[in-house]
Amino acid sequence: MNQSKKLKRIRELQKKLDETKMDAGLLILSRDVFYYTGTAQPTVFLVTPDDYRLIVRRAFDFAIKETFLDTEKIVNGGSFKQAREILMDLGVKNGTLGLEMDIIPAALYLKIKKIFNKYDLTDISNIIFQQRMQKDDHEIETIKAACRIMDAGHKTVMETLVPGMTELDLAAEIEYAHRRAGHEGVLSMRHFDFYISRGPLCSGKNLFKVSGFANTITGVGLSPAVPAGPSYTKINRGDLIITDIPTCFKGYHCDQTRTYFLGKPPVEVVALFQNLKIISDHAMGFLKEGVTCSRLFETTYNKARDLGVEDYFLGLPPRKGNFVGHGIGLDANEPPILSKNFDFQLRRNFVLTIELHLTHPEYGAVKLEDVVRVKKNGCELLSVTPRKLFAIS
Repeated sequence: MNQSKKLKRIRELQKKLDETKMDAGLLILSRDVFYYTGTAQPTVFLVTPDDYRLIVRRAFDFAIKETFLDTEKIVNGGSFKQAREILMDLGVKNGTLGLEMDIIPAALYLKIKKIFNKYDLTDISNIIFQQRMQKDDHEIETIKAACRIMDAGHKTVMETLVPGMTELDLAAEIEYAHRRAGHEGVLSMRHFDFYISRGPLCSGKNLFKVSGFANTITGVGLSPAVPAGPSYTKINRGDLIITDIPTCFKGYHCDQTRTYFLGKPPVEVVALFQNLKIISDHAMGFLKEGVTCSRLFETTYNKARDLGVEDYFLGLPPRKGNFVGHGIGLDANEPPILSKNFDFQLRRNFVLTIELHLTHPEYGAVKLEDVVRVKKNGCELLSVTPRKLFAIS
């Protein structure tokens, strides 16, 4: 991507600041700063409707090589007090200052409020979300690369899964395959106090144990300290196994789930997965520019009802899920959330997951999650791993 296209993101942010009568924005979250400047080093990105400065707090030698900004827009070393002085030099001596209020800790907010005491602090996060949701061609190609890395983990499951292997053993094999294929080893989530292992993986009876970390299949983890993800439970012949370990390439994620059966799956499990795939195919067939999140949820649920599996759709009471997918990009889980109460309209080049599962109280759980790109008259499947129930003899 050339410099002009990269700078377009900043110009769009400046336009939104002007439209919303916001005098400046002060960005500190590494994901957001990286999105606008190309570096994730410890920095403060100060932007007004007419100008901007990148204030590098540490590792200036790294930042100057990573960013595409002109050197006159970069300040070596600094603090929030210096950011205030720069803002005043840019002609903004008071007014409204936007902060990423969804993630700033209270102590840091109070510090900023004290330093910028002549400014009214407001939330800029929704403006950033709106912009980040719509991906450009470079972002989409990077997500596709993350999807190819994801497939390396799937192939490892097919090659290594044997009876007696623990969930942790299998997760380690998957994670190793991902790393060797180029996974950066992180799972970025824009949520306070969210922590999990590298991603959910569970089998057998653990499929029914849903942690409070998410309204989906979570696994039980190794201890109460991190009660989600793979455990020491041994995988036995006749078990269903679900893997949901995201990958990250150049900052962008793939979030994909596949279901495996160790042995020959019974007809009931095969039928359960066939229904799941029909529902997923229906959701993808309905998805296009202009569809709202709530309408997509509704049509997906209605398909499950038509097939007679609505009681198992998105889990069992009282922990039934309330969404059928989510946005993905610099965070593994980001807006929009495809939930029943969110009337937000989807736009072209949004990248989403379609994340569905059926949990039968007797036969177990099956899950299918794919990454898709919203297009004008449909969607493009970005996941490369086959969308089927995998039987491992």
